[in-house]
Amino acid sequence: MKKELFILGLAGCLFALPACTEGDEAEEPTAASAITLNAVVPNCSRGVATTTASIKDFVVYAFTEGSMLMNGVTVTREGGLWTYSPPAYWPVESVNFYAYSPVIKASTDISGDGGGHIPGYLNNYNVDLLYAVRKDVMQQAAPVSLNFRHALSNVRMVLSSTNPRIKVLVSYISLKNVYREGSFDFPQASTLASTPDVVGSWTDLKSLSDMITFAIIGKEDRAELTPQPTDYTLNNLDCSYVIPQPLTDVQLSTNGYSGTYIEVDCEIFDTATGIKLWPNAKTPDYMLVPETETGRIVYPATSDQVKAYLPGHAYIYNIRINNPDVLDMIEFDVSVDDYTVDQI
Repeated sequence: MKKELFILGLAGCLFALPACTEGDEAEEPTAASAITLNAVVPNCSRGVATTTASIKDFVVYAFTEGSMLMNGVTVTREGGLWTYSPPAYWPVESVNFYAYSPVIKASTDISGDGGGHIPGYLNNYNVDLLYAVRKDVMQQAAPVSLNFRHALSNVRMVLSSTNPRIKVLVSYISLKNVYREGSFDFPQASTLASTPDVVGSWTDLKSLSDMITFAIIGKEDRAELTPQPTDYTLNNLDCSYVIPQPLTDVQLSTNGYSGTYIEVDCEIFDTATGIKLWPNAKTPDYMLVPETETGRIVYPATSDQVKAYLPGHAYIYNIRINNPDVLDMIEFDVSVDDYTVDQI
């Protein structure tokens, strides 16, 4: 993992379509032919983000000259085909398509003229919300290709310890004070591979909460850090999706911590003797986890380069815990991985 910080978006991802594209010569469409659909999704280089290969379903709305043609129709994958019922048929006029995935229990406000809006989306931190827009599509024989983009930010915690003299046991990791609820606005143009700057936006952010990425049931479940960086957002709670939002610097006052920050609850032992080094009698109260034997390390989620989480970006926090006293600032660096592309 490079120590520099990279901010790379997925908006410029390119996709190879399984059917002929708009620039290819297509079969002459017949009258009253049914609309068929196809979905392509950016692939994520880490974790369990939805990809073209793994997307299972999506909801689509379609309008022609302001009239509803498809009203929240669920489209599902059956083998290599996307199917829905009842079928919708091509009109003479062009069609605008708005889609999101997966099928979620959310109210929508999508119209043919005003675009799309998902008000009051409640984020559970473990769903990779996707969206796609395709406008002004005329009747065609090939499936309508919907190029999905990630609506959320992906935040990951990668921990390690390279000090052979200590053993670090982690019991809890969380991202503190992030907005869990917001309203999503679809872009007003098509989300094509050739239009990377066409992205949706979030408004009405509310409901500050914590995204817990790792938690144990008993002491035997504590994770021992190794020199090899390990992603602790995987294979536990699988929570890593955050509504894009501005971040605030962490502050410590008599009322505790405020701002956007990361908590790591852990214990540190001497490797040779097994003696517990931290927390100890000298550890300040604000670094102790009440009613436990663990200490709490807190450090900012922000940096000079990262002041906000952006849609479609993956933020990888590399946290190294090497100081047995934990009296100095914890050593850490932040990098951002770009999404890769699943070619089909």
